Amino acid sequence: MTRVVSTKVESSAGEQLKTFRDLLPILLIVVAMLASENVKAQGVSGMTPNSSNAGDANGQRESRETLSVRDTIELALKNNLSTLLGSERESEARGLRTESRAPLMPNIYAAVSQTSRTLNLAALGLDLSNVNLPGFPTFIGPFKVFDARVNLAQSVFNLTAIRNYQAGKLGVKVAIFQEQLAREQVASAAALAYLNAIRTARSVQTAQSNLELAKVLATLAQNQKAAGIATGVDVTRALTRQAQEETNVAQAETAANQAMFQLLRVAGLSLSSQPTLTDPLRYLEEPEPSPETAVSTARTQRREILVAQEQLRVSELETKAARAERLPSVDFIADYGSSGITPSKSDFPTRDIEVRVSVPIFNGGATNGRVQVAASRQRQAELQLRDIQQQVEQDVRDALQTLATSADQVKSADQSVTLSERELQMARDRFSAGVGDNIEVINAQTALANARDSQVTALTQHNAARINLAAALGRVEDFRW
Repeated sequence: MTRVVSTKVESSAGEQLKTFRDLLPILLIVVAMLASENVKAQGVSGMTPNSSNAGDANGQRESRETLSVRDTIELALKNNLSTLLGSERESEARGLRTESRAPLMPNIYAAVSQTSRTLNLAALGLDLSNVNLPGFPTFIGPFKVFDARVNLAQSVFNLTAIRNYQAGKLGVKVAIFQEQLAREQVASAAALAYLNAIRTARSVQTAQSNLELAKVLATLAQNQKAAGIATGVDVTRALTRQAQEETNVAQAETAANQAMFQLLRVAGLSLSSQPTLTDPLRYLEEPEPSPETAVSTARTQRREILVAQEQLRVSELETKAARAERLPSVDFIADYGSSGITPSKSDFPTRDIEVRVSVPIFNGGATNGRVQVAASRQRQAELQLRDIQQQVEQDVRDALQTLATSADQVKSADQSVTLSERELQMARDRFSAGVGDNIEVINAQTALANARDSQVTALTQHNAARINLAAALGRVEDFRW
């Protein structure tokens, strides 16, 4: 450590003493007020921006009469734990940024002391017992010392602190992108939960339609038996099919209730509410972007890539900060105050002004270790960024391929339902005419039920592919049904 300038001046001028005595109480009051404001600011920054939402956990949850996909996404973004935690992490990052800036800011504090001291000169190496000096004792005291002063420390140049502050600022950007990523994930989960709810509701409608059809065919078999055309086996076969459809309805209703509970849970609504889902399960043909355009869009909008890029920049600054520990630092240190026996006796204004240059020489290899750790983390961030970019491209291409395939599946399922309905009608006509038994009817009825289930599955896969494509492009928060 090299000290460039260090001066100490004691003044006994009457005007300076009077001026300082007048200003010292004011300086102490100002310092105390600044300290109080700092404590208040720290307390306010510790409050969460969403603290008003914390009371909702003990209050009544919201209920809705109708619910659309947009409503579900907006409610999920408002109430979901992941988005709330993301907001808190952003607040935490801002606090860390302020903390990293502190070494670059002035450090001002005041101190007042009144001390009563005694000294043993022999213990300090001044053994005067063998020296005949009249009036010069070995033991001195007690004597009083009073000191009241304001101290200032300011970093003039510290490259490590500068790099750490720059990394802290980028940390806020990382937290912002992470919160946006959490919102995208919550929006995707909310849209898929809504899709699952309308899928199960559609399955209930399909099961009920199959049950109504089974009842009609059972009645037909009973009428044919009464007319002497059909046998008891035909009636039993039809009633067995009816019982199976009743079981399917019960299972579908159970699945629909569970899906609704999950949807309400994701949206943060009361589980006792029974909203009407306004967006139906349907096929919507939309223009698809080219794979190259979609991949380019995803690379600029996917939050995973943005987070990884900013984390890489943070790692680079942390590496520079560790290497900067090998460089000298410059600090300015000063104090001004009153020194005397008591506050009102022999007190004079005194001051220190110092410019300190610190040159690191050897610290046991701690700096080299920190540089090695930071460099390794930087390489890890580079590898993670490269892997995320490849994963994003794969997500986009998979989503486009799945969307195109699901569209073909919807068209095939629609055609299958139409053909199955025609087959059932022909089988009913044959059975009504007494040409054969109702095995053909039951088989056609089963084929129609399977075709209807396949239609629901195809529509679900198609809309899931739309949601997944929006998520792959980083646009699911703005998804429109």
